[in-house]
Amino acid sequence: MTGMEIVREETRRMLRGMLPLTVIAFGVFILCGVSPVKAGVSLLAGACYSLLLFRMIGKSAAKAVLFPPAQGTRIVRRGYFFRYVLTGAVVVAAIKMPFLHALAVVIPLFFPKIIILWSDAVHRKGG
Repeated sequence: MTGMEIVREETRRMLRGMLPLTVIAFGVFILCGVSPVKAGVSLLAGACYSLLLFRMIGKSAAKAVLFPPAQGTRIVRRGYFFRYVLTGAVVVAAIKMPFLHALAVVIPLFFPKIIILWSDAVHRKGG
């Protein structure tokens, strides 16, 4: 299996985990009185961006292993810096745009970590 095949497979697995988390977050935002359209659009934007970041991390890692260690490290660092700046721009845009709920855009950025921790805990228990 090539590096990009692994990235695609893991991105699909991440998407399957993000869907229920996004629905749960949507329900919480609705219960808190946020407009359904605003919450839905914001959560969808945040989840899509989070999935894009996850894929970019995978692509960067898959590309880096094809090069000598020093060059691979530079590739990973450059990708990290780019994703960091891009995330800052997305958060600022979410705060500035009146049709987005900033918290609903930011919360899905934590979904990949939650999914990875959850799958690791379930895997350890033999589930």
